[in-house]
Amino acid sequence: MSISLSGQTAATAQKPQHATIVDPDAHQVLFENEHVRVIQARASHGWESAMHSHAPMLVVNLGSGRQKVTWADGTTQIVDLNPGAVVWQEDAFDHAWELLAGEVNVVLVEVKSANAGQQELLTP
Repeated sequence: MSISLSGQTAATAQKPQHATIVDPDAHQVLFENEHVRVIQARASHGWESAMHSHAPMLVVNLGSGRQKVTWADGTTQIVDLNPGAVVWQEDAFDHAWELLAGEVNVVLVEVKSANAGQQELLTP
């Protein structure tokens, strides 16, 4: 399954820090080189992750859960995390989330060359 979160872009004013800085207990770097940063995000029911940023990335869902996502502009969205779902996020973006049910268990592959103008996101 492939879906996109396109349309959600990074805010330019007061840019939040990267997920690995804001929420290191839930976002751990597994691998990094000059091309990609691979992060595993894991959390259990009730976890809240403060506003943070992400570079363009591929997301692979390993667990099953439901999140309330708050975007940088204050809008919210309920997102279901389904095992095996794959999402390509074209643009860098900022968001916060709260896990309403299940678990967060995702692998995020941030592609450093996908958006050269957003390289500052990749330096925690």
